[in-house]
Amino acid sequence: MGNPDRKAEIRASAAEVFASKGFDGASIRDVAKAADMSLAGLYYYYRSKDEILFDIQNEAFTTLLDGHAEALAGIKDPEEKLQKVIEGHLAFFSANLASMKVMSRESEALPGELGAPVRELRRRYVRLLRGILDELGVDHPLHEIKTGVAVFLLFGMMNWMYTWYDEERDGSAADLADAVRLIFLRGLLRRP
Repeated sequence: MGNPDRKAEIRASAAEVFASKGFDGASIRDVAKAADMSLAGLYYYYRSKDEILFDIQNEAFTTLLDGHAEALAGIKDPEEKLQKVIEGHLAFFSANLASMKVMSRESEALPGELGAPVRELRRRYVRLLRGILDELGVDHPLHEIKTGVAVFLLFGMMNWMYTWYDEERDGSAADLADAVRLIFLRGLLRRP
């Protein structure tokens, strides 16, 4: 319903509001004000704050998963696959820090049926990383760590960048991806 570009603008404004006030602390009026529109105008596009949060999370996960599928096409080496996923994740979120903050802090905020599709997308993302780490096999230093634990440790490294990342100070998303991959796969001390 409505203009897709306007919906994208509303999502971006809502992400900023939810990131600064928290989902529970933000009102639909706050979102309308940030989007520079009337409350009635906002209701033309969205019936509730929950629907906006759904669209923010759904759009982000769908964009990430589609981007990863494209980036991984034809790649066989699991380390290269892991690098591509890390790069894609960090590139997307460095350009969308408010959305990342909302996704990290509000991952369980959507109720019941509205949250189910987002939870499934999140599970797909976890399965993607789990599959890549499984491909690394027992020859890799990760063999001593349970794959599920390793997946969530990796997400932890990547998802909290919104709390500290500054491109001028910390380098590009690609530089950050290299650092994450090296620390994750080889450790700070780089011992076998």
